Amino acid sequence: MQVTELESQGLKKNFKIIVDASKINTQMENELRAAGESVKIPGFRPGFIPLKILQQRYGKAVQGDVLKQVINQATTEVLNEKKLRPALTPQVNIDDYKEGGDLAFTITFESFPELPEVDFSNVKLERRIYEISDADIDEALARIAERSPATNRLPEGSKAKTGNVVIIDFKGMINGVPFSGGTADNYKLELGSKQFIEGFEEQLVGAQEGDDRIVKVTFPEDYAGEEVAGKEASFAVKVKEVHEKEIPEINEDFARNRGFVDLRAFREAVRGQMIREYDQLVRNHLKKELFDVLEEKYDFPLPQSMVDMEFNSIWERLKQAQMQGDPSLSGKNDEELREEYMNISRRRVKLGLLLADVGNRNKIQISREELTRAIMQQASMYPGQEKKVMEFYRKNPERVDDLRGPILEEKAVDFVLSKVTFDDRKVTLKELAEEEEDSDSSEQKKEAKATKSAKKEKAAEEAPKKPAKKKAAGNKE
Repeated sequence: MQVTELESQGLKKNFKIIVDASKINTQMENELRAAGESVKIPGFRPGFIPLKILQQRYGKAVQGDVLKQVINQATTEVLNEKKLRPALTPQVNIDDYKEGGDLAFTITFESFPELPEVDFSNVKLERRIYEISDADIDEALARIAERSPATNRLPEGSKAKTGNVVIIDFKGMINGVPFSGGTADNYKLELGSKQFIEGFEEQLVGAQEGDDRIVKVTFPEDYAGEEVAGKEASFAVKVKEVHEKEIPEINEDFARNRGFVDLRAFREAVRGQMIREYDQLVRNHLKKELFDVLEEKYDFPLPQSMVDMEFNSIWERLKQAQMQGDPSLSGKNDEELREEYMNISRRRVKLGLLLADVGNRNKIQISREELTRAIMQQASMYPGQEKKVMEFYRKNPERVDDLRGPILEEKAVDFVLSKVTFDDRKVTLKELAEEEEDSDSSEQKKEAKATKSAKKEKAAEEAPKKPAKKKAAGNKE
């Protein structure tokens, strides 16, 4: 085998490889003889068919597989000899081959860069420390009560006020013609909830049980339904009942109605949930700090092919979001968006390579149990179709590998956080929530949009779909 290096600029590599005809012919003979052990040809017993006959019958069919094997073997030998790791599968181009002759082909790829070892001793992060008081739990219980009020039907003649719930039938029309999704019966609508488009709920304030009203609204230009976007509509509304919300008292009955033995158990459950939520906020803050430090502290060349692949995946999602009227993408042209998300793609690739290297250097492993939990988490995203999702992964084991990257990244982050130094700062729950909201800048929102799990998207493409939640066209979207 002859190997010639044609290009070596930075991470870009290009090799020309020539494989001797003798090796290809030997491989062809081996494949044909193996086939001859099982094929049936009249006049010959399996295993005793002359090679010439096998060549005539199956030579063309076997040749393609043999060339693939030879190219893969030769490529692997070259990479091992040169101690190179391609960032992505090398591109192969066959330059010259005639049956019975030498095979000449080129491979082109970008190699993985040499990565610096992360020095944990030089990483210092701010860690926020919080405490949950009884008053915090009281506030949480009050919010739970407000979100689950009872409703009492008001006497006939009572006028609906903002905050009341009206039960209505409605039928929407545009230019006197009904439109899809514009009709509903026995619809429970809280006035002031902004559940419907602007102007709808306000026109029902003051309505009484039994009233018939005509509600006129104009759908926003960017409304999701193209059929009605930007158009004026009138809704014939029948007010059937008017209800007043009643916030339940937080007592033993309140707890038992939610499946707890008593109020104390309910409070402990709320405390546990709050700890999980605020611990996650603290971790998210630490993770972002860590990523910022790693990005600034370590510099190395990135395989552009990996950056492009990451960007193309992000860009496809963004274009879909644009088509659906995502307001966060408005006001910018494609060139500006490309520049922003190309920078995010570079950050993602850089951090991904660093964390993967941390995992390799420190022998971080992913257990079967962790993969199983990840699959079950995916299945939980499709209520009622969990078995189908589990079956999907069972029949497509290669797709389970899509789950490894996110798991490894989180384990690598946990490993690094266990080694770095912290500067602790006490904060209240309110301060913690406010700081998290303030830090959720537009740049972070962009990155969050860009870093959705590719695995989740692939599962969404091929696994059973969630049933769509039907909305009335009057709903605000």
